[in-house]
Amino acid sequence: MSLKQSFGKSTLWMSAAASGNSLISFVIFIILSRLLTPEEIGLVAFVLIVVELGKIIVNAGPPQAIVRHPEWDESYASTCFYVNLVLAMLVTVLVFFIAAPVIAHYYDARAELLVQVLAIIFLLEGVKAVHEGKLKREFNFRAIALRTVVGSLLAGIVGVILAFQGYGVWALVWQQLLNQVVVTLVTLKSARWQPRLQFSLLHARAILAFSTPLTLAQMISNFASKVYEMLVGLLLGPAALGFFRVGGRALFILQEIVLKPFEQTLLPALARMTEREQRAQGTLRVMRMSAYFTFPIFFGAAALGPEFIILAFTDKWEQSGQIMTLLALGIAPLVIVYQVNAALTANGHSQRVMVLASITFALNCLLGFLLVPYGVAAAAAGFAVRSYLSVFFNMYFFRQVFEVSIGQQLRTVAPTFAASLIMLGVVLLAKYNLPADLTLGVRLLLLTGLGALSYIAIMSCIFRQETKHFLGESAALAPGKAKPIINKLLQLLRLA
Repeated sequence: MSLKQSFGKSTLWMSAAASGNSLISFVIFIILSRLLTPEEIGLVAFVLIVVELGKIIVNAGPPQAIVRHPEWDESYASTCFYVNLVLAMLVTVLVFFIAAPVIAHYYDARAELLVQVLAIIFLLEGVKAVHEGKLKREFNFRAIALRTVVGSLLAGIVGVILAFQGYGVWALVWQQLLNQVVVTLVTLKSARWQPRLQFSLLHARAILAFSTPLTLAQMISNFASKVYEMLVGLLLGPAALGFFRVGGRALFILQEIVLKPFEQTLLPALARMTEREQRAQGTLRVMRMSAYFTFPIFFGAAALGPEFIILAFTDKWEQSGQIMTLLALGIAPLVIVYQVNAALTANGHSQRVMVLASITFALNCLLGFLLVPYGVAAAAAGFAVRSYLSVFFNMYFFRQVFEVSIGQQLRTVAPTFAASLIMLGVVLLAKYNLPADLTLGVRLLLLTGLGALSYIAIMSCIFRQETKHFLGESAALAPGKAKPIINKLLQLLRLA
């Protein structure tokens, strides 16, 4: 199987896994949001921020080194495992004994025990991280996909049962723990590898030299993305954070489904390429292809956010609708950001990734401190503005490393961005002219259909070359059985 086919197959598996996992977790979240108050949701949300940041520290460095290493080496892999395990133990101790009491003091005393219980996740992540890296470098994303869905399904069932039995926030805690246990066990079994009793100081120094800036970059980047939520919680309280979290939850799931699979599979694909020009062109192709369907999804979410929130979460969360709209408008630049980070990492420029993360963090802090005091809607608007500001730094670094001009990068995504903006205008215009007596579900269906049809029409009539390119790339990446369907579609649109 060629590298392009491996990438396409892996991306499909990761998309399937992300879809299944996200759907299950979203159903759990909806159930909990209907049973809990905004204050309780905000309490859990802050705790999960800590968990997410800790997982980044455990997963960002040595596992990426395994993926990027030219060949599988038992001594290198074993050393990587032990380095990562020590790191996981350190994170667990720091969170349990330091972070938890600090959060209890400055945020809410009820959060301390929740954080301490969930700290077990860091040890489990440390045990499986290198095994997962082995699966990724072998393009065994099928195993990763299956373990993700199985873990989410089993843990989700337990979470629902506990929620209906009145366990409240603990339903989500136990769901998180069970999911992590299942994922860890399945990963260890699927990798078919055990670390040897070997440790090389030479390998350890090389691993740490590569991993340290990358870990710091991932930590800063994810901390930067959580700054707004943390500031909302600290400055406005748990209830405000609850509204903010609900407004962004559906968007987070959409990112997991349509953005993250490309990011996760692009790194091992680029790492197998030997020429800088190959990596540059490969990144641009993925950027162009992912933008084709990512932009309309998130601009559509911006148009329909208020209606969707009320339908899914009830009127109690109406305030989250405006937040969803503002956050969705800021997602589009992440298409470029994610692919650039993967390209820089594959090319060995982990320090540049760290610098980009630091810039994003600085912008988030600045805009966060300026806007969060004015309310959650202002905070969401600031997050969207930051996304468009930071993307230009990403494009600048990509130009420096791969000698691809910023203009060429913008032209890669400009047609789909323009078409998505037009689609947004069409949907908003129709939204405010529909009969008022239509039910909310019917309104959403009609507007979603209108948005999809208008985008397809724009891309098929105005940006025909972009549609031809997208379908051509899809045919090259798709399994053999799907290619005749794509070719038939090309003929139907007279693009063949």
